[in-house]
Amino acid sequence: MLLESGARTGPLHRRVSDGIRELVDLGELPPGALLASERDLAVALAVSRTTVVTAYQTLHQEGRLERRQGSGTRVSLPVAHHGARETVSANVLAGDHAATPFLNGPLATIDFSSAALPFLPLVADVASSVTRDDYLRLGGEHHGYHPRGLPALRERLAGWYTESGLPTTPDQILITNGAQQALEIIIAGCVQPGDGVVVEDPTYRGAIEAFDQAGCRIRPVRCDENGMDVAALARLAAAGPPRLVYAQSTVHNPTGAVLTPDRRLRLVKVASEHDAVLVEDTVLAGTVFDGPSLQPLAAIDDNARILTVGSMSKLFWGGLRLGWIRGSTRAISRLAQLKGFSDLGTSLVSQQIAARLLDHMDEAAESRRAELAVGREHLTRLLAEHLPEWTWTEPAGGPSLWVALPAADTAHFAQVALRFGVAILPGSVFSAGGLGADHTRLPYSLPHSVIAAGVYRLARAWSVYLGEGPEHVPVVSVTT
Repeated sequence: MLLESGARTGPLHRRVSDGIRELVDLGELPPGALLASERDLAVALAVSRTTVVTAYQTLHQEGRLERRQGSGTRVSLPVAHHGARETVSANVLAGDHAATPFLNGPLATIDFSSAALPFLPLVADVASSVTRDDYLRLGGEHHGYHPRGLPALRERLAGWYTESGLPTTPDQILITNGAQQALEIIIAGCVQPGDGVVVEDPTYRGAIEAFDQAGCRIRPVRCDENGMDVAALARLAAAGPPRLVYAQSTVHNPTGAVLTPDRRLRLVKVASEHDAVLVEDTVLAGTVFDGPSLQPLAAIDDNARILTVGSMSKLFWGGLRLGWIRGSTRAISRLAQLKGFSDLGTSLVSQQIAARLLDHMDEAAESRRAELAVGREHLTRLLAEHLPEWTWTEPAGGPSLWVALPAADTAHFAQVALRFGVAILPGSVFSAGGLGADHTRLPYSLPHSVIAAGVYRLARAWSVYLGEGPEHVPVVSVTT
């Protein structure tokens, strides 16, 4: 955010000071917060130390920063408010997290930091089929508060799982406001601070943040082109059984891997042997490019400790804010009580639409796969042409590539890329074990012209990062 190219121009020191000023004024850097040293911030932003010194001096003169020898640089409280307490003072507010691109808008002209999928036109067609009489009937039949979810939607999801080979009743389904809320409800109900939780490394960024905020001891297990290394999980569990295992079995974010059949069997067995809660994230399951559809892990052994998370976001549209948890009747009943503490139910309007969208799951999956396959081919061809030294393993599904940059620190390269108008995420944000520093995730679900312009700018930024090219921002038109 400090070097936000899409919104700021001028000398680098001004762009750094503007970025810090905005973070301070928004409260994301709260009063008293200790800023990085001049040297450390210069390294992190891939700028000169003089640039940071000038930016800090500017903000100090404005009264936004306090600088004391031996105490570092801190955010100061405006004179008019000395002694006052912040209205909102939670320390988790400060810093970058999974929702940042959606809270603050894109960081640059071309945003490669999110792998969100675009709106599927089918949603508009189905939503417009819900008539006034349908809504009158919905309003007449329901008071509007359903923490468990609209009965008709839970029945439809239960039928869908049953048809897929996993017998399910409506009482085994809890509707949530997206998969992220589903995961957070599971965490609230299943783990306590200090509990050991196993995640893949790398893994979904939002999961790492949710487990960390809950005070869990995150224990990473490597993920390769075949999914979680279950043999490593078994060794780790033998040394100290985890309370919970979180796995993206069918299309992994960010690698695009699919857990192989033998590993799926072994994962269920290991979790069961160690009495661990097994949370299966299937949000991207509908985006597998080739091969037969895979059943949820609970179809292998439908025990009470397997919880399956699903969502409408990837196949249809994130704006529906519709997810769910599938589990045992007892587990779902208890998780529903927890959901009721935070809200009295998910939007019935979205659920009404979702119930009808479920009749189009196969159509939506086919459309998504075709669209993403073309995008994958487009991005990989451009990377091979403009950045041939970058490498990746072909993903089995999903909307993005997990790309390795040779001998690079992507946290630093991301700052250079920002100056060329492209926002990317360093691979380290997807890792709980300190891995991924030489990786980044590149989406191919964007319009082709945006992908092409983004790759061209990244190539120019890479040349500058390696010290082989002039440091100026290229002029590239982007049309969608």
